[in-house]
Amino acid sequence: MDLGTLVSTVTGAAIGVGATSLADWSKWRREQAERRTAVKRELYAAYLAAVARSWNDIRAVVVNGTEPWPERASLAGDVYRSGGVYELRYQISITAPPDIVALSDQVMRGMRDLVRRLEEGETFSDWTELRNANRPWFDAFDTMRGRMRLDLDDTSQPLPPDTR
Repeated sequence: MDLGTLVSTVTGAAIGVGATSLADWSKWRREQAERRTAVKRELYAAYLAAVARSWNDIRAVVVNGTEPWPERASLAGDVYRSGGVYELRYQISITAPPDIVALSDQVMRGMRDLVRRLEEGETFSDWTELRNANRPWFDAFDTMRGRMRLDLDDTSQPLPPDTR
């Protein structure tokens, strides 16, 4: 057997195996990135939904409730504790980048602090008063939503300004 043929065969095989391995590795990395993005998308959507649902239920109890204030505060606390925000926050803490973790914590603590203030006797007569007293919470929530969008797609457009 000619040495040139042997070298050509080995070289061709090495190039073929290397190219196939590189293509498989690239495909695997792309699929891993897509799976990570899908997991984050589901988690972010679940967290945002839990926060929005809990906030709306707390707002309904506080603003539209007919019960006396101590009972409204107790109901708001029940809504917060059963809304799933706290549990999903832990999932965010092991999945999301640090800036989103910090914002999700700020959002969760803002809701918890509102419930604590209600339980301590603070009252609100209407939506405007409740919203204005919790403006930092709204700002943190909006910032978190925007950062989540960018984490999922760094080419996404910014969210429109808050009109509440």
